[in-house]
Formats: sequence, structure tokens, C-alpha cells
Amino acid sequence: MSGCTPDHRAVAPVMHELRLEVGGRPIRCLTTGEGKPLLLCHGFLSSAEEFGGRFTALAQHRRLIIPDLPGSGESAPLRGQHTVDAFAAMLEELLDRLEVSTFDVAGLCLGASVASALSTRCGSRVGRLVLHTPLIEPSLVRRRYREQIRVLTTPPLWRGVVALSRNRMVSDLYKRFVIAEGDVDDSTADVNFANQRRADPAAAREWLRDSVQHGDLDALLRSRVPTLVILAGNDQVIDVARLRRLIASHPQIKVFVDSEQGHGWNPAAVKRQTSVMLDFFDADQRSVVAPLEALIA
Repeated sequence: MSGCTPDHRAVAPVMHELRLEVGGRPIRCLTTGEGKPLLLCHGFLSSAEEFGGRFTALAQHRRLIIPDLPGSGESAPLRGQHTVDAFAAMLEELLDRLEVSTFDVAGLCLGASVASALSTRCGSRVGRLVLHTPLIEPSLVRRRYREQIRVLTTPPLWRGVVALSRNRMVSDLYKRFVIAEGDVDDSTADVNFANQRRADPAAAREWLRDSVQHGDLDALLRSRVPTLVILAGNDQVIDVARLRRLIASHPQIKVFVDSEQGHGWNPAAVKRQTSVMLDFFDADQRSVVAPLEALIA
């Protein structure tokens, strides 16, 4: 690894909370760090604390912008449908409100679809893209999981799903034996459960249904944006082997497979993946320094 490898013993950076109106709806956003802006898009039934809070070492080299996506955390639902493209449009407006011209963007799971759509939408404004366990192509979502979503998001069953998600034991068992997240620590499980309880059920349902049907893979393969794809070797949601084959011949896309992890994460996985992300972002600095060194020589 480069000199950007994080010191995990360092004091966590101070998070600043912003509350803005975007599209006429209140959005909560956390920010920390300095440098080029990096927008983080959390995953399903999550919040800014879950994604940004666990990757604060990135703030050593980036200004982190971490919103609660609409209907999640403390952000209000959208006025219209909660689709991947609607989320991307909202985030573009958020960045304009914050006077951010160029930025990097990273997304987790369903948030990876949003990050990818935002990258396509904003074009040259995006410097680097990170997709963590991405759902960016319907055919790459395992059939068993697609069928679960199709059945469980029908209106009568969805009401039961929402009720059961408020039960901690049921929630933990589902994640362990269906999603197969691996050894998730107690603090992560606590945060996950709190996020489930405060998510807007209608917004969550619409986002989930749209995400598993949303296809952004072709745009990713055509893009020239340097991209890091982080995959979990034991992922039960995504067909990891097939995704690796599809992107193997595209030099702008780097792949890191965490062979010890399932679709979720624990502190050890965060430490491994943070180092990989920091090394990826450090390439920006290397690309600037190398030409300068050549001129000096």
C-alpha cells in the first residue's frame, strides 16, 4: 500500500451536520474532512452514520459529504417516486447547493446504483467512482434474491415485512441466514436495526423495487471514469464471478475482492477496504506529482 494507508488509532474526525431543502424537501447531510469532495451514498435501510461513520479514515484526504438519502435516516421522502434516477437528480441538486463543482463519488449496495447513475448524469464533474457490492444490473442479482424481493414487496406482504423488520431477533436472523453477512459485530447490528426502524416504508419499497430492475452496467463499461469495484467473496446477493468476468477487459475499472466477507461488513472488513479505497484515491495525487517530477528532472 502507499503512504495513504490509514492510521486506525487516530482520533475520529468531527462530523458537522447540515440540514438543507433540496427539491422542496428537507435533507440531512454529514460532512467532515478537507480536500476534494467525496460524496458517499449509503445502502438500503441505512443512513449517513452507517457508511460515512465507518469510513472516516477517508477524511484524511477527502472532504466527505454523506447525506441521508430520501426516506432514510432523518431525510424526508421525495414528493415523487423513489427511483435510482430520482435519487441521482436530488444529489446533483444537493451538490449544486453546496457549490461543489467536481467530486468523487462512492456507493454501497443499492447506493452503488445511485452513485453510478450520478456519475453518468454529471459526466466530467466526476473524477473517481467507487462501487461497493454494487447492484447495477438486474441479471447480476441472484435469482433467489430477485424472487424474494418480487414476492416480499407486494403490498400485502410488504406490510408484514415492515412489521417483522421492527423485531430485532427476526432482523438479525434474516441477515445472517439469508443475506449471509458474516460475523457482524454488535455495534453494527445496533445501527442497522435503528436505521430499519426509522426508514420510511413506502420509500424503501420503491427504491428496492427500482434498484433490482435498474441497469447501469453498459454505462459503466463505456465510461472513462477511473472506477474501483469492491466485491465480497461470499456475497449471496450478487453473482460476483460473472461481474468480474464482465469488467475484466476494462482497464479503467479496478476490482478488489474481499474473500473473507459476505454482503455486509464488520470492523476487519472496513479496515481492509478503507486501505484499498485510500490507495485508489491516492492515485490522483500520484498522477499530479509524476508530471511535476518529470518537469523538474
